[in-house]
Amino acid sequence: MADTLKADIAKEVNITARRNDSFHINLEIQDANGVMDLNDSTRGGGLPDYQGKMTIINSTGERVLSVYSYYWKDIIPTNGSDTHPDDVVGNSSSESHYSGGSTNQGIDLASQTGSGTQAKIQIPHAHMGFQSGEYKYDLQIRKQTTGTSGNDDYAEYTTWLYGKFILSADITQV
Repeated sequence: MADTLKADIAKEVNITARRNDSFHINLEIQDANGVMDLNDSTRGGGLPDYQGKMTIINSTGERVLSVYSYYWKDIIPTNGSDTHPDDVVGNSSSESHYSGGSTNQGIDLASQTGSGTQAKIQIPHAHMGFQSGEYKYDLQIRKQTTGTSGNDDYAEYTTWLYGKFILSADITQV
């Protein structure tokens, strides 16, 4: 009899998007009990309990695009930050970063009305201009319900999604 313990909850979901098109995806979020409320999940200082980052890499492991919630590791987008840089459109040799604003986030984990079980990922077309082809991605969530701002001793990191990210070629250019 084989004994196996699986602590990896990540789900493989392959995504296909179109180059130079705006990207929007809504996710229904549930825990093991079939519920999860992301609304009003804030701790001291109004920091959100749930924060997210999605990274897309090419076949050599170089980051092509990173998309963030407005807060990532309790930091808002900051010029010159390696942890959570300001929005910047990359090119063939540099990574693109997108967080959006506090009300129009790249990864919005608490904007949905009602039960608070939906998360939204949105990327403007300007950040979707990298070369068409097959990439890999993952979506990692940082949850911190206690402790001081930016103190990773109290944070939990969990990958929710991973898989292929296929960017289809686009004919009409903006």
